[in-house]
Amino acid sequence: MRIIVPLVAAAGALLVPSLSSAQDPTLPPNPFRQLDTDGLLSTPTDERLASGAPGPGYWQQQVDYEIDVTLDEEAKTLSGEATITYHNNSPHELDYLWLQLDPNRFSPDADARLSDARGVPKDMSFNDMQRLLAAATFDGGIKQLRVTDAAGEKLSHRVIRQMMRVDPPQPIASGETFSFHVAWKYTINNAEEVAGRTGYELFGEDELPVFCIAQWYPRMCAYTDYGGWQHKQFLRFGEFTLEFGKFKVRITAPDNHTVTATGSLTNAKDVLTKKQRRRLKEAGGADAPVFIINDKEAAKNRKSKAKSTKTWEFEAENVRDFAWASSRGFVWDAMAAKLSESDETVLAQSFYPKEGMPLWDKYATESVAHAVEVYSRYVFDYPYPTAIAVMGVVGGGMEYPMISFNGPRPEKDGTYSKATRDKLIFVIIHETGHNWFPMIVNSDERQWMWMDEGLNSFVQYIAEQEWDANFEGDNGEAAGAVWYMKSKDQQPIMTQADSVTVLGGNAYQKPASALGALRETILGRELFHDAFREYARRWKFKRPTPSDFFRSIEDTSGTDLDWFFRGWFFTTQHVDFAISNLRLYRIDAKDPADLKKRAEQKKTDAPKPIARVRNESLTRRTEGKPELEDFYSTFDPHAVTEKKLKSYKEFIEKLSPEEFELLKSNRLFYVLDIKNEGGLVMPIILKVTYEDGSTEELRYPAEIWRKSPTNISPMILADQKITRIELDPRNETADTDRDNNYIPRQVPEDYFKLNKPDEAIKNPLKDSLELKETGEE
Repeated sequence: MRIIVPLVAAAGALLVPSLSSAQDPTLPPNPFRQLDTDGLLSTPTDERLASGAPGPGYWQQQVDYEIDVTLDEEAKTLSGEATITYHNNSPHELDYLWLQLDPNRFSPDADARLSDARGVPKDMSFNDMQRLLAAATFDGGIKQLRVTDAAGEKLSHRVIRQMMRVDPPQPIASGETFSFHVAWKYTINNAEEVAGRTGYELFGEDELPVFCIAQWYPRMCAYTDYGGWQHKQFLRFGEFTLEFGKFKVRITAPDNHTVTATGSLTNAKDVLTKKQRRRLKEAGGADAPVFIINDKEAAKNRKSKAKSTKTWEFEAENVRDFAWASSRGFVWDAMAAKLSESDETVLAQSFYPKEGMPLWDKYATESVAHAVEVYSRYVFDYPYPTAIAVMGVVGGGMEYPMISFNGPRPEKDGTYSKATRDKLIFVIIHETGHNWFPMIVNSDERQWMWMDEGLNSFVQYIAEQEWDANFEGDNGEAAGAVWYMKSKDQQPIMTQADSVTVLGGNAYQKPASALGALRETILGRELFHDAFREYARRWKFKRPTPSDFFRSIEDTSGTDLDWFFRGWFFTTQHVDFAISNLRLYRIDAKDPADLKKRAEQKKTDAPKPIARVRNESLTRRTEGKPELEDFYSTFDPHAVTEKKLKSYKEFIEKLSPEEFELLKSNRLFYVLDIKNEGGLVMPIILKVTYEDGSTEELRYPAEIWRKSPTNISPMILADQKITRIELDPRNETADTDRDNNYIPRQVPEDYFKLNKPDEAIKNPLKDSLELKETGEE
């Protein structure tokens, strides 16, 4: 048995720390000071409470769209007309409105293009050069823009690159609505040449176009209580901040196309065959994918020539955006996903050309359904009727309400690697998961990318683990962010999205790892999930800020987490705890016999100086002249004398039986000195190995650092000797250097390679360092 006594102590001494709360100016800043003392949290208001919940005064705008759009497959153009109805639910009178003209990101004067400072690589392929030239010369900006009021009269407006300001005839009062009309046309980008979150991709020798259309209509900017109009120009990574509303969209495409989109198809009888409608109904109750259009039927469509057009009608409610896809070569399958809190089902669907087989037909729709089911259990039930994955637009993936575009596909010969298979599964899970963050929990992507990417990556990790026990991925593990947290390029998570240099580490990995640490180490799974679900449900169909997230998790978990959010989200500190020393103390019982034994043992164990060893053969003067010896020649300072025995007896007689038992106790008092080399505070977790081979795990809360954030000395009270201690044995704290986590130290073990003479490397040291940097073998 042992007792944990966490003392903060100076090295080499057992101390009880001062209780003074004053901050010594020579010490590092206190990581446990509250966030609001430094202005890191917004001031609570009637709209956003100090608990992190929406307040009684919370408001947000609503925008409804009715859109007619036509796709020209041959010309690769899109033309549309939209009636936009703006509901001013704010308490403010609005003199003007701001809209995003997203296609203008492909204009020659777009900020995204002009602010790209990546330069030209030293070496590139001919294909790379063609893409570079295409991206530099393509003009996909909006043409034929027309803005009118409900009566068809021209409205005053001004285009500022990717934004448009519209001036109503009179201010829009609080509680009023304003409707106006916009018409536009633009050329769709070839996504293989001009990368983007939208565009078309060509497949196969027949160059089948698959259109994945997003950021395609004039979208109202968000007007918020915390920042007013969010009309920051799109640069590259800071995505979108939009308002919820109703959509009624009519998409006119060639009559041999299959179209899918955000929302529900409302005119299936006009655009689907009787067989397709029957199959679709069957899929709605199926527990495995059912083909609505199989590969043979898709191949026939693909070879056909359009004779006219067909209009597909979709409606969606309470969504913040709308995207769609269209192609004459789509294979289409679907199945039912079951929700956790009700008996309802969601239609999971996938659309892909034959180039997606064999891979998409086996894994895509299953991945969509899996994401819907797992996220519904850990966040809240999916509120929409369908969730769709579309293969197209080169790259990873991109998300929109109810629909996502995903890049992974087999090789041209139909084979695929395990990495490609897993990438398809995790990309679809990730993009489908974005329906929760930020499509429903509607955070501001232009400002805080981590609020959707980080939170979503964390739940994605949970879903991956429920897919397959051997699924590779560490987004939800604290150690997953070590590579970023120890890099020179690390920035605070709270950095604005377009200013982040390492997007994957900053917006995805580190916040997801932070949530993993909260879940597994700080709060525990049950308490964490209660708090996480409550945050999501509080802000379902609303717009939270980071302050709302931090406060809500604290409020619902009943735990002060300011130290955690400060360190992980507002600093670039990392975890590096180092064991510097282990000291052992015993109780001194004052027994003369014991004192003598200890002194003799200490003398025996002490190393003898080399000079004394070599002097043992010397002839001593006192050896030949006994008369030179006296009392001190044989005096033993540790001898057990009558005086010492008497004094010890008198001391013992004054003790109570309980005190005597305590004095005779053979307990071992260990003091472990730990340094905080990285600056970030986290709990201390120790695996202690005892002399008999048994082990024990000791856990200290992060508050152990509250009086001294750089050095602590917890005490361990044990019944037997400790032979080994390991810090963070299960890699829970994202410790960036595990070599200093042991006492006694472990000898690092590695391998080097032997090369044949003709394979010898000129600079083995340089090459080995480069391999270590890249992680390659």
